[in-house]
Amino acid sequence: MIAVAEHAGRGLGSESAALATVEQIRLLVVDDHPAVRRGLRELLEDQLDFRVIATVCSAEEAMSVAEHARVDVAVVDYQLGGRNGLWLSRKLKRLPEPPRVVIYSAYSDGLLTAAAVVAEADGLVSKGGLGSELSDAIRSVADGRVVLPAVPWQLAEVMRRRLEEMEQAIFGMLLAAISPVEIAQTLGISCAGLESRLWEMLRKLEAMDVEPTTPRRGGRRSVVDAR
Repeated sequence: MIAVAEHAGRGLGSESAALATVEQIRLLVVDDHPAVRRGLRELLEDQLDFRVIATVCSAEEAMSVAEHARVDVAVVDYQLGGRNGLWLSRKLKRLPEPPRVVIYSAYSDGLLTAAAVVAEADGLVSKGGLGSELSDAIRSVADGRVVLPAVPWQLAEVMRRRLEEMEQAIFGMLLAAISPVEIAQTLGISCAGLESRLWEMLRKLEAMDVEPTTPRRGGRRSVVDAR
């Protein structure tokens, strides 16, 4: 279900006067839990420089909103009922005017950081840090900065062993904020070929464990169940 923000009829009090002088960041909130969506809307709309234009519960609804309305920043839960936040990030980044993307998750570990890089997300925030940390991340990515944790060296070593040489090069260029078009040109492959590689890299990252003897964390869903 899509909930669209309505600001008309609120009156012209001091808050409205303040809003008139602030360049608001237009937000799309994506979470499949109704209570979390409501809480995030209240949290974000309490900031004068934020405007939540819609809240949705699925990746498909998020794409529909982003295709028809200007979205500056999409705030996306990693765990969605169907296709997850990484899938959505990659799809949003292929729009003619892509929004910035902040993913938030209870599983903000090194593997998810690496996957977020491949998904071209601009920020990753732990659900445990929602509040000022999320607001700060939104402002930072809206200003063109990247807010992603560092990839742990242990995971970097695993990736060097399990990713092909070209995939390692792609990951390094994504870390350096090089655009996919430039990456494809540098590597001498087609954009379609790069897209296929990126989806395959997400499959590999979601299947990885830094410590093979450590049980998999529950609740993760594959990013590539469908394209």
